[in-house]
Amino acid sequence: MTEHLFSGLFLVGGLVLFCWDQYRLSAARYELAALQRAALRDPLTGLANRAGLAAGWEQLTPSRPWVAVVDLDGFKPVNDTHGHAAGDIVLTAVAHRLRTVHGVAARLGGDEFAALILDPDPVHAVRQLAAAIATPVRLPSGAVVSVAASIGLAPASPTGLAATLAAGDAAMYRAKSTRAGIAMFDPRRDDHATVDPRPVVRVRDLPAVEVGR
Repeated sequence: MTEHLFSGLFLVGGLVLFCWDQYRLSAARYELAALQRAALRDPLTGLANRAGLAAGWEQLTPSRPWVAVVDLDGFKPVNDTHGHAAGDIVLTAVAHRLRTVHGVAARLGGDEFAALILDPDPVHAVRQLAAAIATPVRLPSGAVVSVAASIGLAPASPTGLAATLAAGDAAMYRAKSTRAGIAMFDPRRDDHATVDPRPVVRVRDLPAVEVGR
């Protein structure tokens, strides 16, 4: 009788230890997945960061997405007048509007954003995006501020994301310098010989990035 009791207790103890080990393994996997997802996201806006944009590019390359490079106009006066907290509110509002694109939206840094666009009419999509970004933002103080966007649009380059971003960036600078708001990349007018020196991270082993709409 006693022998059977000890055997039963031993089996129960082993089962408890097994369940505990499985729980710890699941928790560790969940934590690792959370860290990997965070590595693809901009902490302020929740949009993809550069690594996340690269992950999105790898997913969407077969669909040949267009790339829009977005730089905000009038953002510095918001920071200078209302403070960096107000600037963060504006950046978050712009990020929310960028989420409407059919594709992947990202914050590259500062007040520069980018998007991979799958819309069949990317020019129309970008015009809608520019109008949305220009919608005024009300701050907690009650003040109303607004920013505009200079947007460069470029088709997917067969040589990869870095070249496509460089083309979009060149078009964006032309849009900004001419105050056109939006410019489509034109190799005869836009200098894109200098590719952005910041590396585009390859992230084959990281989780997939959510594609909007």
